[in-house]
Amino acid sequence: MGTMVWAENTSSDTISVKKSAKNNFIITDSIADSNRRKETYQGTFLSLDIFNPVATAWRDGRFETSITLDVDLWHRLFPSVEFGFMTADIKHEDYKYETIGLFAKVGADYNFINFKSDRKYDHSFYAGFRYGYSYTKYSLTDAVLNNEYWDESGKYANLNQASNFGWFEVVVGVRVQIYKDFFMGVAMQVKTFGHFYEDSPCYPTYISGYGKYGEDVNFGLNYSLSYRF
Repeated sequence: MGTMVWAENTSSDTISVKKSAKNNFIITDSIADSNRRKETYQGTFLSLDIFNPVATAWRDGRFETSITLDVDLWHRLFPSVEFGFMTADIKHEDYKYETIGLFAKVGADYNFINFKSDRKYDHSFYAGFRYGYSYTKYSLTDAVLNNEYWDESGKYANLNQASNFGWFEVVVGVRVQIYKDFFMGVAMQVKTFGHFYEDSPCYPTYISGYGKYGEDVNFGLNYSLSYRF
């Protein structure tokens, strides 16, 4: 009988110790979060775009993706830099178009909500701006040219062309804390004031990071997963 009582007490003490350790961990974690939220620097986010790799794969044989680094200052200001690339292999009955490009964006976002130090979660709703730069190489082959006057047709090729392109971008988005330092977010981009750095007799059909050439305004959507360091 005495042995059973001792076993029950030991089991009860073990459970109490585990609960106490768990509670201490939660309290310590909460204190660390509270202290961090009072600092100027509150972390760096690494984000991977998971929307465009899927969306562009179904459009014209293109593929595009990017990663973003942004710094949390006061949970209000988020300086940001983004790097990405795009490839395309478009086959049409009248031409074949291939391109590969790299792009970078730099700018900052401003968070409008949830920036007090006693907040429970680190959600954000923000708006910001970017300046984008793209270097794109492209080739056009098997392009059919028709001469109606002479009733003749021929093929045209323009190989190994390159362009340097810049644009301005407005961004609006939300980012939600899903578990500790893991976040997910969605953002919409409005891209405009596109400009080439040099004149050329021809221009690429698609510009990495910007979208289709010839449009005064391009819209973009980004769904990302983020980790905070």
